[in-house]
Amino acid sequence: MEHPFMTGAAEGLAEGGVSAMRFNFPYVEEGRRSPDRAPVLVEAWRAALEEARRRGDDLPLVASGKSLGGRMASMLAAQKGESFAASALVFFGYPLHAPGKADQPRVAHLPEVTVPMMFIQGTKDALARFDLIEDLVSSLGSPARLHAVEGGDHSFRVRGARRSDGEIGKELGGVAAAFIRDVLA
Repeated sequence: MEHPFMTGAAEGLAEGGVSAMRFNFPYVEEGRRSPDRAPVLVEAWRAALEEARRRGDDLPLVASGKSLGGRMASMLAAQKGESFAASALVFFGYPLHAPGKADQPRVAHLPEVTVPMMFIQGTKDALARFDLIEDLVSSLGSPARLHAVEGGDHSFRVRGARRSDGEIGKELGGVAAAFIRDVLA
């Protein structure tokens, strides 16, 4: 949660009038490199949303995450019989597929998500072939929107452009804030 991109995204959200609460998954807190299994990660999201609700005095919540974090939030949002505490989802680089495995998309649960979704995606992301992201967003219909970062990789870095992760995060946090203000209006 202290990565410069995430810090920048939180700053961009705040400048756009949106508060942010960040958290780490258990494996990060424990200093491990390998993520926990999905049920542990989804439960961490559930707990984070409950804490945000407690702190936020019933203000609207939006779940957002970078890569795996966003995917796990969407898996929670898609669970049948679950009350999803957030009013929308923002994906900073949705990991559509493993590198080189575009034929194995991670999308089966997304049609079950009923809240508005914003996919902020680099057009050169090795984990999300851009034409497939465009097709996905189109297939999801009105709840889904796409913001393209032209030439951006999975970290939104653009070859030849000298921008820090914090600067990139701040800019894209502003994009997320505009989406959030729009869907909560």
